[in-house]
Amino acid sequence: MKQNQKIAIPTYEGKLWPHFGKAPQVTFYTVENGAVKASEIKEAPEHEHGAMPRFLAAEGCTDVVCGGLGQGAIQMLDQLGIDVHAGAPELPVDQVLKMYLDNTIKYGDGSCHHDGCGGHHHE
Repeated sequence: MKQNQKIAIPTYEGKLWPHFGKAPQVTFYTVENGAVKASEIKEAPEHEHGAMPRFLAAEGCTDVVCGGLGQGAIQMLDQLGIDVHAGAPELPVDQVLKMYLDNTIKYGDGSCHHDGCGGHHHE
């Protein structure tokens, strides 16, 4: 675990939103030495190819804890130096963060399979 992190969780109504790129909001947590120092909810950018990864990079994120996302988003986040923790459960974001920090989170399938992803993430 890194000493200082800025963790992003795609959010809607206080819960983890299951599709990374289409989340209405993002909850950001500033974590120092394993302790949450600050949290903030921001409106997410319009859903378009690459918008969310660029938004998170501009916010200084080190990590994203999310549900499903496409391969293109994973590659872009990787190129931006943001660690991806995909397949997180749809639970209240504070609970997801606590499980992440406690290393008790159970990740499911983090890939994007369903229709409606716009197709541009799939190969």
